[in-house]
Amino acid sequence: MDPLAFVSRIATSVEINVIQEQRYLLLLDGMKTTALISLGAIVLGSLLGGVICRMRMARCAWLTVPAQAYIAIIRGIPLPVMLMIAYYVVFASVNIPPVWVAIATFTVTFAAYAAEIYRAGVESIDRGQQEAGLALGLTRIQTFTHIIAPQALCRILPVYKGEVINLVKMTSVVGFIAVQDLTRTADIIRSRTFDAFFPLVMVAILYFLISWLLLISLTGIERHLQPRRRSVRS
Repeated sequence: MDPLAFVSRIATSVEINVIQEQRYLLLLDGMKTTALISLGAIVLGSLLGGVICRMRMARCAWLTVPAQAYIAIIRGIPLPVMLMIAYYVVFASVNIPPVWVAIATFTVTFAAYAAEIYRAGVESIDRGQQEAGLALGLTRIQTFTHIIAPQALCRILPVYKGEVINLVKMTSVVGFIAVQDLTRTADIIRSRTFDAFFPLVMVAILYFLISWLLLISLTGIERHLQPRRRSVRS
């Protein structure tokens, strides 16, 4: 293909799909929605996952059994089905924006996976270290905060990063409840320009950039926690 013709074709596609009718505003709104859902679910899901993990590791059956059931149920139901149950059943009688329904659904889902990641990290630490901390006069909370948690965090971050990226990509299904995210925006532009290739490729690149930025941020945190690996690329 003639390079000049290729560049001209790209420029024409940008003009039609991005510039005309200020369609770039649709893309910006879609990015904001995707970022809001992703960041909200990551922060809230991480916190809720910590609570579920604590319940899951408790010695009391009244806490352990509900936590196990929660994790099993959430991980066993497809996310689009969860999303539609939340929107059309759970919140059907409540006047709540679909975006907040999406954040709540992704929070609940991410928490189930985060809880298991946390549990695996904590249980990977030798129990003798907890006993040593207690022998030194530390309380259980101090032992966990100063000895167990820092080591567990270093071990769970690689898996946690993958789960975060997966969450960002899974937000593409929020169109099931009429949320205008990046994927829905691409579909709207396609329906107006009758060009399927450029809008979808453009949105795929934007998803990649969002995931890449999150990955860089989490990798920076991981290297900060593990000084010996700061020079190693993820």
